[in-house]
Amino acid sequence: MYFCSLDYFIFIVVVFFLYWSFSTKKQNILLLISSYVFYSYWDWRFLSLIILSTFVDYICGSKIYFSNNQWKKRKWLFFSLAVNLGLLAYFKYANFFIDSFIDMTNITGIYISEVTLKITLPIGISFYTFQSLSYTLDIYRKELKPTDSFVEFATFVAFFPQLVAGPIVRAKEFLYQLESRRVFKGQDLQEGCIRFLFGLFKKAFIADTIAIQIVDPIFSNPGNYAPGSLTIGLIGFTIQVYCDFSGYSDMAIGSARIMGFKLPENFNYPYLAKNFPEFWNRWHLTMGRFFRDYLFIPLGGSRCTKPKMIRNTTITWSIIGLWHGASWIYVTWGLLHGFFILLNSFILRIKERYAASLIIEHSLFNSLISWFSTQAILCLVSGYFRLTDLNSGKNYLLGLAGKGGNEQIILTEMGIIAFLAFSCEHIWGWLKENGIWKDSVQSNNQQAILYVVMILFLYHALPDKEVPFIYFQF
Repeated sequence: MYFCSLDYFIFIVVVFFLYWSFSTKKQNILLLISSYVFYSYWDWRFLSLIILSTFVDYICGSKIYFSNNQWKKRKWLFFSLAVNLGLLAYFKYANFFIDSFIDMTNITGIYISEVTLKITLPIGISFYTFQSLSYTLDIYRKELKPTDSFVEFATFVAFFPQLVAGPIVRAKEFLYQLESRRVFKGQDLQEGCIRFLFGLFKKAFIADTIAIQIVDPIFSNPGNYAPGSLTIGLIGFTIQVYCDFSGYSDMAIGSARIMGFKLPENFNYPYLAKNFPEFWNRWHLTMGRFFRDYLFIPLGGSRCTKPKMIRNTTITWSIIGLWHGASWIYVTWGLLHGFFILLNSFILRIKERYAASLIIEHSLFNSLISWFSTQAILCLVSGYFRLTDLNSGKNYLLGLAGKGGNEQIILTEMGIIAFLAFSCEHIWGWLKENGIWKDSVQSNNQQAILYVVMILFLYHALPDKEVPFIYFQF
């Protein structure tokens, strides 16, 4: 059930009116049933995986909290990790592990015939397993008490707005909202609908228009295109993946808001970043903090020796890459991000050490150079996110160097408008961050006119073809 579809519109309207006619306990039951219906719309067979993960973590959380023996606490935590990560490993990575093992044995001269398991990837499994795991992990870390209500915990795990592609919400951020009495507020409805509208505009118009007119044709046959078109393709995909994913997050946050819930922000104008660490403080925030708090810091973080910091960063970013997809190209993508983060930290250390002897001017020109170089590298690295294998990445780079075809991509009016709309969104973000733009600048009437124009524009400008959300494959 796509957020951009008529089916979802009917679904959310029905849930909304039923929801606000019930008491808090009945609201939670309705949300749980609605969430299971929402997920079953994709494939009802995999609903059992969510229910299994929910039962396991609900029991493990209670066992961890009430056990007096530290060994027993660890045993129940390990069981929770084994079940959740085991499900993820089987459904998402089984064929990847098998293929990698066969490739390794072939290198040694032991040849094994190819084996491929017929496994369907359950939609959203990377998101809801992490979300459920945060419950047992936070209880083990003594940051959370277990809930007495199975319905509330099950609703937290399966909450439909962010079930299949985030934001990744922690139990300590959401359970207390389910436990609290919720009262209808007109402001929540207004802000939720506006947030959903902006998300719909980013996904259904900007991302899908650029995907259909630019990204898909170029990346399907990169060898046919000239360097200029390949550059436009990289920029186009960088914009597409942002508007696609942040658009989903906006629609999820908006859907939750109309029912009185506040979900954590997932994006903060990432293409304003002037270095890679800043980019990851703006991009997919809930995933980044999950790996930071539950993997990078437990490994030792950055407050250790340089070799250990490099080790911790390499492990973390390898797993982040693998989390995005069962392929070595995703691991490469993750390692590239880790490399540039390490490079940035080393450059900062050099600057600090030799600050007295170096003349470093923090001018607008230097900021622009930092921004441009960061965004150029991000575009190149993001290309790996779209390509199917490392060889395709190499051929794309050769094409950028002029060793490809001569075909040119033609930008239509809608394609140009999509690029401009994305640019305006980030310029608006820059103006807000620098205190130049204030929300009070616009009157209510001006805002209402803007929203009406957006709705009318979407009605006439939406592409005929529906493009699936990119992060649904994760």
